[in-house]
Amino acid sequence: MRNLNSTLLEGQLTSEPLYTEPANDRPATARFLLDAGTDIPAMPAIAYGRLAAIVRDTLHVGTSVRLVGRLGIDSSLDAMTPVVIVVEHVEIK
Repeated sequence: MRNLNSTLLEGQLTSEPLYTEPANDRPATARFLLDAGTDIPAMPAIAYGRLAAIVRDTLHVGTSVRLVGRLGIDSSLDAMTPVVIVVEHVEIK
């Protein structure tokens, strides 16, 4: 059933990754915005653990990427729709 919640997005980063160090039982996180085109608003994305460190070190504003992940809920967002892309794989184009 996990394949039912799967997404692939291509676009450019519109923000520098915001990296948060691991603390207590929480893994490291990297949050950023992905612009996937003119007809789609910039989507928030989040990577966890080792992938978060790789995102922090390699991705910058304007980098073209392909993300594979799933839709998730980020309870720390104060937005009306806290839906994010939970990144599981990043490919730099």
